[in-house]
Amino acid sequence: MLTELNLGNNTFKEIPAVVGHLELLKKLYLYSNHISTVSSEVIGSLKNLCVLNLNHNQIQRLPSEIKSLTKLQCLSVAHNRLEDIPAELGHLIELTEVNFTHNCLSALPQEMYHCKLLSKIYLARNQLDTLPEGIQALTKLQVLDVAGNKLSMFPAEFHQLRLKELYCEGNKFVQCDPKPSVLGQEVVSLKELVARFVLHEDRNKSSLIHKTLPNYPNCVTLLAKSCYCTSCLRPILTTWLECVLFINLKVKNKKKSLTVPVRALLCSSKCFNSGDKVYYSVVSQKPHHTLFTVEKC
Repeated sequence: MLTELNLGNNTFKEIPAVVGHLELLKKLYLYSNHISTVSSEVIGSLKNLCVLNLNHNQIQRLPSEIKSLTKLQCLSVAHNRLEDIPAELGHLIELTEVNFTHNCLSALPQEMYHCKLLSKIYLARNQLDTLPEGIQALTKLQVLDVAGNKLSMFPAEFHQLRLKELYCEGNKFVQCDPKPSVLGQEVVSLKELVARFVLHEDRNKSSLIHKTLPNYPNCVTLLAKSCYCTSCLRPILTTWLECVLFINLKVKNKKKSLTVPVRALLCSSKCFNSGDKVYYSVVSQKPHHTLFTVEKC
């Protein structure tokens, strides 16, 4: 039975329907065609596929049926016209490499971080202005290419990644140009105080809140938007102050350590003033971003 098929360098405008009958196919190459639409029926049938190469086509979207490719390890859709990535990509937990270079992506789905075996991610030459929080879940990530985007900073905990290669030139990173400012008054709403208490108690599996919370789906949905304070690591629903840290990274593809801006989410003025880390608040000024430091209280 056929397990590898190369249809590259042709003039196909869509994936031939007959390909959907090759259920034992493991590698499919369709690079350099004129494909603009990916058939959900064909893709949904290739459940044994490990490698899919759709480079250099005219594809604008991938069907949600891509979630059926549960054995997929390498997905390459470089040099296309993708405007978004389906959240269903998060079902492909065997993925080790994705390539979305040279597309029209403005955002990534949070579900992408469910693919915890990812070791290489190529996202260069898109329109990304932010990366979703939670990237530290990709503990096996070694290569990240986000060059030529519109990023202003990296997500919180980015520096926890053990990257061997990082490509980030050609972005719009905030620059460290400190200016003194006065820290605003700290006001935490009752809703936020309750949410923090519930989030804290929910971490204790023997607590009453942890046991009864699933009975309140609206609350579960709301609390799913929570994050953690960069300083004290306590769960919070709403960030009191969003700042930036400048972190020195050492990656093998750089001769010198690389200083990158990393987002910091803080829960209170106490955390802002604690520790030896220097946090900066961000002011956007077109055409460039500038930073100012908030005075310690």
